[in-house]
Amino acid sequence: MTMQDEVIFTEDNGVGVITLNRPDRLNALTYSMVKKINKNLNSWEINDNINCIIIEGAGDRSFCAGGDVVKLRKEVLADGGPPTNLSKSFFYDEYTLNYKISNYKKPFISLINGFTMGGGVGVSMHGSHVVASEKTMFAMPETAIGLFPDVGGGWLLGQLDKGIGAWLSLVGARIKAYDLLKLKLITHYVSSEKVKILKNSIISSSPNSNQNVNNIIDQFSSKPETEDSVLMNNGELIKKVFSYDTIEQIFDECEKLIENENEFLKVQYEELKHKSPTSLKISLKQIRNASHMSLKDELIMEYRMVQRCVEIGDFFEGVRAMLVDKDRKPNWKPNNIQDVDETRVNLFFEDLGDLDLILKN
Repeated sequence: MTMQDEVIFTEDNGVGVITLNRPDRLNALTYSMVKKINKNLNSWEINDNINCIIIEGAGDRSFCAGGDVVKLRKEVLADGGPPTNLSKSFFYDEYTLNYKISNYKKPFISLINGFTMGGGVGVSMHGSHVVASEKTMFAMPETAIGLFPDVGGGWLLGQLDKGIGAWLSLVGARIKAYDLLKLKLITHYVSSEKVKILKNSIISSSPNSNQNVNNIIDQFSSKPETEDSVLMNNGELIKKVFSYDTIEQIFDECEKLIENENEFLKVQYEELKHKSPTSLKISLKQIRNASHMSLKDELIMEYRMVQRCVEIGDFFEGVRAMLVDKDRKPNWKPNNIQDVDETRVNLFFEDLGDLDLILKN
């Protein structure tokens, strides 16, 4: 019996289809999957018989719930790290893939029908066409595991309204299709029962331009329901609280408004208090920087940050507490925001010299 392929590549009538195939693990990305996707995209880009690419997740629960950080941590620790060659190359190759998708020379159609978080955002939302359904649930929940919104997600959030971007980044808040469309994080909404028909229609038409792809998707797209919206009722409040440029000011504003019995904010503040203090501070600096950077420069910054998170940050402890032992009692160092000073924050942004990420257009 062969091991089930973690990612399946098919060519059908000029369409290259990538299927993330670990439904029991919510299609979490492993390093070998990243390498295989990179390799296939390279060959498809120069193959004249391939007109466009579709990426999808197996099963109907998840497109991709993120990178398989549990597996990464286990392998790095077994190898005597962090850091190890794997902790360097995993993120290097993953961010290279995210950039490749954003610059891809052929239409790249992401069908994100289910959970789309962390690493899943990186392999879908930089594509030319991002199609969500009512099952789509987006989040960048990295601050809970001692990381920050990476895979170019920090860049995507950095282009949004200051307050909304910071809220999604710091709280790791979950939003659905209506809000995603409003924020332009997706390009189309198609109800889940039509996603398969849409996929088949793309394959039978084999479109070779973005406009042709739009014409096909438009036949199936509709307007998402408003009842899933968090921003409709709370958008202005989120902007008011999260537009500050320091974590301390955001915490102060939360405390002030919670005294007035604001239930929504109470939940957001509880979330914030459980995150890694270091992660909160570096994520806010990252997202403010990202607002005036190119994706390329932002990914280079992220690579510097992620290497520091592995070496001196809370990443491995966060993964242990939230995903391995699941005691949900991370021992953050330092464990309150007052002790994360500017000197510590700046360490995460220092260039890595010869080890910096190099991205080719």
